[in-house]
Amino acid sequence: KIPDSSFEQALIDLGYDDVVDGNVITGDIAEVRSLVLNDKGLSDLTGIQDFKLLDNLWVNDNKIVSLDVSANTLLKFVFIENNGLNSLNLPASSVLEKVSAFNNNLIELDVASNTGLKVLSLANNAITAIDISNVPNAIQLNTFSIEGNPLTCIKVNEFQLEDIPNQWTTDVEDSFALACN
Repeated sequence: KIPDSSFEQALIDLGYDDVVDGNVITGDIAEVRSLVLNDKGLSDLTGIQDFKLLDNLWVNDNKIVSLDVSANTLLKFVFIENNGLNSLNLPASSVLEKVSAFNNNLIELDVASNTGLKVLSLANNAITAIDISNVPNAIQLNTFSIEGNPLTCIKVNEFQLEDIPNQWTTDVEDSFALACN
């Protein structure tokens, strides 16, 4: 089921479907590894869970308010910048490397199971708390952007706290700590 006709039309444009009818044949998307659907007027990605081999998703500059890719366990890259995103559910996966969701309306994001993160860009959201202590060290998470959010404390682990990279960008009032209130 693909309830968003803009999503289905984008799949037709890519050759994965042939008519806007609210459905796509699962076998026709079984081998799809990458979807780049920037600026397509998308508001709902229901059906994305059936893209079982998907490892690369780009849906920047759309109107998506909620995205659940928790069933897409092979995802390495998720780019969902400049949407009205309130909710993002990521797969519990150590293969997820890059998440870029800046300029949205996220209040929270759980990355506890995403131990392979290398890039996490969450600038300009409404995030009030973030815990990145699951990432083994600061060198691995080489890009972390959280400025423009109403938080003041970022939970890290002791290895990260010892060596906060210069490329981690925060607001001046933000601090890193082993525990946040």
